[in-house]
Amino acid sequence: MTDPKSPLLPTAAGGVTDATVWRRFMSIAYEGVILFGVVFFFAYGFSALTQFKGQPGMLRNGFQVFMFLVLGVYFVWFWANGRRTLPMKTMDVRLVDARGIPIGRGRATARYLAACAGWLAALAMATWVHPAGLLLAIVPFAWTFIDPQGRALYDRLSGSRLVTGTASDRLGSKTPAGENLGH
Repeated sequence: MTDPKSPLLPTAAGGVTDATVWRRFMSIAYEGVILFGVVFFFAYGFSALTQFKGQPGMLRNGFQVFMFLVLGVYFVWFWANGRRTLPMKTMDVRLVDARGIPIGRGRATARYLAACAGWLAALAMATWVHPAGLLLAIVPFAWTFIDPQGRALYDRLSGSRLVTGTASDRLGSKTPAGENLGH
């Protein structure tokens, strides 16, 4: 439930509900398609400017940090202040805090870092303990099945919620449903 005094999102009675697991999964799948282009563009640029060919060493570490920052800027920019990625718009989801207000840069950064921590933990387990450790990557998503609001683990840790809105909300209206928009 959102706060009835929230200036930006109507209450659940007005059509805003927590995003379903299916909607989350479809957003993630579509985001993967979009990210292919983003990663390709910036990775190619890095490779062209530095003549990086994938060999181990400082340049590889620099490339990994660069891509971590590129993806961080991408996600934090689109998650903060009510902005949404194309997949989020397509699947009609938005990120808000517990009160139903769009999250800011700080909370978006915390969400990105929490999500990356889950992936890095799974990769570390797979690399240094056992390859089956990669299965830990599904823990943040599996959390949605036991969470009362259907939130992923990184949403729970960062204090964010993924919600769906109403038709008037999709059009960008910041007024309660049914109110005259003056058009």
